[in-house]
Amino acid sequence: MPETDSLALWARRAAVKKFDPSRPVPATDWESILQALHLAPSAYGLQPYRVIDVRDAAKRTAIREGAPQQAQVTDAAHLLVFALVTDFGEPHLDAHLARTKAARGTPDEALSVYRGRVVDGLLGKLDRTALLAWQARQAYIGMTAVMYQTSQLGIDTCPLEAMNLEVADKVLGLASRNLTSVVGLAVGYRSEDDIYSKQTKVRLPRNEFVLEI
Repeated sequence: MPETDSLALWARRAAVKKFDPSRPVPATDWESILQALHLAPSAYGLQPYRVIDVRDAAKRTAIREGAPQQAQVTDAAHLLVFALVTDFGEPHLDAHLARTKAARGTPDEALSVYRGRVVDGLLGKLDRTALLAWQARQAYIGMTAVMYQTSQLGIDTCPLEAMNLEVADKVLGLASRNLTSVVGLAVGYRSEDDIYSKQTKVRLPRNEFVLEI
């Protein structure tokens, strides 16, 4: 795809407030979106969060009851909930290293050195609050990957930071999975009468936003 076309699709992106509930996302496109999410980068490749693809309509209705103003929760074709792994620690790191060894044949000595760096620079350095904040940043990278991929497919999104996270946790039973939600993302197609997506974007002048030093 020419760069100008890609930028035009990215510029079309908007935080859609009103979705068309009658329009599904084609299965091939949804698979592409989930694959982009799966391939999204994360620090050390650790993926310290999980993503819930909420397909149960009753659960989506229950989540919306916690934030009635967010019609996107039920009207969008899909709802993704990004959740942090609450007990994230060295066992998760060791599982990642085992996968790395299986996939790449990395020598144990090199893996041991790498493990020490992650423990010293992250897991053994941050307290629980700081670690969860780091995990949330990784989840937002994943969400951005979804937002970009959908934009290139002409599909719309809306990040749901005002979603009632406590309600989402309860409805989805996340505590039993050692997870806690951090943000939601509605995915689908904008309604023709969604006025917000038709408004001109307002940004700082680029030379004030991107500083050349």
